Amino acid sequence: MKTRKQGNSIVISIPSEFKIPAGREYMAMADSEGNLIFTPKAENIFTGSDSEDLRPSRDLLGNSSYGRESL
Repeated sequence: MKTRKQGNSIVISIPSEFKIPAGREYMAMADSEGNLIFTPKAENIFTGSDSEDLRPSRDLLGNSSYGRESL
């Protein structure tokens, strides 16, 4: 592979044999030796529309004063 300039960016073409779909997002890091590491971005589990609400459906403490001080 060889880098090339495209606008203000340097581009590395990925061979099709890696079967990476177009439009996939990656995070890029470089280590102290200059090695580039590309990691696929993970989906944010807190922003998805199909996220399950994990809050309890009722007040588990109730209205009792058990374990609470009276002031």
